[in-house]
Amino acid sequence: MAVTLFLFHRQSVSYDGKYASDIHPYIAEMQGIDSGYDFPYPILFLTGRFFSLFTPPHHAMALAITFLNALTAPVLKYYLDKFLNVLAAVSCKKGILSSLSVFSMLFVSMLYPLTYLGRYNELGENYLYRYLGTFTPNPYHNATYLAARPFSILAFFSFLEILEFYEKEDKWFHPKYLMLGTFLFLSTMAKPSFTLVFAATAGLIMLYRLVRSRFHGIKAFFQCGIWFIPTFCALLYQFGDVFQSQGAVEKGIGFGFLTAWSTACDNIPRAILLATAFPLTVLLFCIMHREFPPILRFAWQFFLISLLTLMFLYEKGYRLIHINFSWGYMYGLFFLYLISLLVLARKSFEQKQPVWQLSLQWIMYGLHFLCGIDYFRILLSGGLFH
Repeated sequence: MAVTLFLFHRQSVSYDGKYASDIHPYIAEMQGIDSGYDFPYPILFLTGRFFSLFTPPHHAMALAITFLNALTAPVLKYYLDKFLNVLAAVSCKKGILSSLSVFSMLFVSMLYPLTYLGRYNELGENYLYRYLGTFTPNPYHNATYLAARPFSILAFFSFLEILEFYEKEDKWFHPKYLMLGTFLFLSTMAKPSFTLVFAATAGLIMLYRLVRSRFHGIKAFFQCGIWFIPTFCALLYQFGDVFQSQGAVEKGIGFGFLTAWSTACDNIPRAILLATAFPLTVLLFCIMHREFPPILRFAWQFFLISLLTLMFLYEKGYRLIHINFSWGYMYGLFFLYLISLLVLARKSFEQKQPVWQLSLQWIMYGLHFLCGIDYFRILLSGGLFH
């Protein structure tokens, strides 16, 4: 927490003209000052206003981001412990691995030539094949992504649990439905990017199951589906600005193949490979052993939907070069890494794969973690996030 607070504080005060981020207009909005943008992110702003009761606005925003980002750690720890059955374990090895996994998941990034090995631009800054166009599960320059992440994790796993029973139980209310609806709404109000991809993935899966059952599960479909309604209302409120005209300024959502993504990357297949090398390695060995856990299948479905939205959707006008649909893609990366790590950790304890195969997967994860630490160090020293 101390290290991230240091980073967010430097970003909020734009220390020595460095530490580029999106925080400054957020600080203005939090204070009720017109920033020139419409930001429908009340979770972050309300949290910032609370801290502003005790400290200046710039410090308050840094504390708000640190607090919301820090919530990710205990949420991750809970689900990692649950998945690895840590409490029932005889030894403490699972607990140690769970804790290390939480720490590492908060730093893993895309693969790229390390700072001391890559090429430099005319300013002496090394960023070849780093973030821009490739993207990362941990974009520490974007406050709203970090603010929404703990709620998105809770919504993600709540739906995974719901998939196991919603067609079997004839209930309009279930505690898991309430959890899903609540955390999905909170995630949306922090940043809508996760919800766009998640709702599309969940909806397609439920529709597929409905058709496969020859519509016998129509009631169960609506019993679960109504809990998405508050979130859909929030999305309409949040995306209203995208379609509101402002004079001659073009706005709206367009459809085109790689229209936005190609503005930041000239080799997208390579970018996808550098962003997904670890999960692809885990997937490869799962296929080889004909073991494809449902939780991993859902993670890949979620990722593929996020990939399709980035490939085909874009915001018109000046927002085009912002590549805003990449945020959903980065959520897809994060959950793909998380679930792949869970599957690998379980297989390592169960020894269901040869040691050399497990080692190769852990090495690949270690490379992503090493690049992530280097990338965070660059941000921490005031380097560009590009």
